[in-house]
Amino acid sequence: MVTIAAYCGDFQFTVLEFVFTITNEVEKKIKNRKLFYEEQITHYVKKKVERFFLGVKMDKHILIVYKYEAYNTIMFRLDNILKEKNILSVIESAR
Repeated sequence: MVTIAAYCGDFQFTVLEFVFTITNEVEKKIKNRKLFYEEQITHYVKKKVERFFLGVKMDKHILIVYKYEAYNTIMFRLDNILKEKNILSVIESAR
């Protein structure tokens, strides 16, 4: 029997675990009203992604892609929750 880690590789599996962990963490924070602005949530997720990849040694261009994909996957998974919980969003007006 082949495990997910063996199929996609240890690093990729660790990234997947991170994505699911952060998604669940943010979802709990939204439900507990610790995060309630869209900007708060995006900043929190970006900060967590940056910290996760901080010590990773690989080509900087590949690392940028990993960060981008991790962030977008987390935000995609949170999209329904943001809509469901009516998360506040700041609208900038044109002057």
